[in-house]
Amino acid sequence: RQMSMAKHRPSVIDALDLAPIEPAKPPTPARAEVEAANKAAKARAVQHTSVYIPRVAYDRLREIAFHERKKIHDVIMEGVDLAIAARGHSESARKSTTAS
Repeated sequence: RQMSMAKHRPSVIDALDLAPIEPAKPPTPARAEVEAANKAAKARAVQHTSVYIPRVAYDRLREIAFHERKKIHDVIMEGVDLAIAARGHSESARKSTTAS
């Protein structure tokens, strides 16, 4: 009996796509990254500080802010402005954070 030619074995390399690949474009910044960069730029104009106040005072500030539809921060900044003015300075420390 005669043997026919050997069967062609499938090649793993034949299945590969060896076409040149275009260089990847740099990814566009995600919306969150852009917002974080904008926030960081604005933050350079302010100084962070922590203030420890009695719980009763905090509760009262929270109540005032709620009834005036403001943030506690805005009520505190009013106090900062009053303290600055009481000492003879004319500049205001406040920037409103409430939505109009």
